[in-house]
Amino acid sequence: MSQPPEHPGNPSDPQGGNQTPPPPGYGTPPPSAPGYGAPPPTPPPGYGAPPPGYGGSPPPPHGYAAPPPGYGAPPPGYGAPPPGYGAPPPGYPPPGYGAPGYPPPQPGYGVQQVKPAFTVSEAFSWAWGTFTKNAVPLLVATLAYVVLFSAASAVIVAGQSMGKAGTDTENTDLGLSHLSPAGLAVVGFGYLLSYAVNAFAQAAFLSGCLDAADGRPLSIGSFFRPRNFGMALLAALAIGVLTSIGYAAFFLPGVIVTIFTQFVILFVVDRSQSVIKGFSSGVSLVTANIGNALLVWLLTILVVIAGFAACCVGVFVAAPLAALFLTYAYRKLSGGQVVPLPPPGYQPGPPPGMPPGPQIA
Repeated sequence: MSQPPEHPGNPSDPQGGNQTPPPPGYGTPPPSAPGYGAPPPTPPPGYGAPPPGYGGSPPPPHGYAAPPPGYGAPPPGYGAPPPGYGAPPPGYPPPGYGAPGYPPPQPGYGVQQVKPAFTVSEAFSWAWGTFTKNAVPLLVATLAYVVLFSAASAVIVAGQSMGKAGTDTENTDLGLSHLSPAGLAVVGFGYLLSYAVNAFAQAAFLSGCLDAADGRPLSIGSFFRPRNFGMALLAALAIGVLTSIGYAAFFLPGVIVTIFTQFVILFVVDRSQSVIKGFSSGVSLVTANIGNALLVWLLTILVVIAGFAACCVGVFVAAPLAALFLTYAYRKLSGGQVVPLPPPGYQPGPPPGMPPGPQIA
């Protein structure tokens, strides 16, 4: 095949160079090349458009009516939660109640903002009813603690009688300057023993009273199993020291300390709180219910005084009665629960699920 010339030649010499003319249309693109040169002809209308119904709902089969307008569409508001959905019901704890890191409160517990319904008559009624139904374990436990207190007091008296040589111990006061080193040691041991017995008695006896408030059956051992005894011991020692300082400095500070700390041991024992937390809870409870707290303290003191006035024999009734009364007040004022006593003549029925009548083996 012949190749086109490198140049068309000299215009003045049209016959110069290659004399073969270029083929027709040489140098112009073919008309059929799309996108090269002139644009292709416009496609007819509808060219490339999807067929009718493509991508939508298929037409109903032959003989079926077309669905009405809006058929299959969700109703207005479908999927949206109803008004108030997710909001807590009335009376439910507000948001943030039971913050992270803080144990959720037990039902009915916590110092209430609304003053609870506490009456002295109900408290004494429950305390007396509980005492009469559990007289034997309460009296035996009280007698045992009286013996322990008497033993600790005897140690103190024995130490105070150990005076220095040449000192008239009969005319000396209760000071410790006349005591020998051995006497001082015995007296110190006696006071520590007295504080330990007092702490154990409070923690263990109040633990039994709390069992009664929970509706558990009581035995003698119920009043010798203290809960959270380590913290209760430290709390009782702290209360004893503060009370002694208050009464020694002036009578009124000792009374104030006694009033504001009357529920501390119960908080430590009942809720397994630390000493600091127990003091905080006890003082907060008294502050929030100052009127009822003063009444509880006064009536507790009067019950114990009446027991000592009855030839000291009434203390075996007055001491457990006062402890039960104090426990009832603590539970009610702090929002806790006290299982009510069954009515007189109540007879427990058969266990749940046990059919009445004789059982056939």
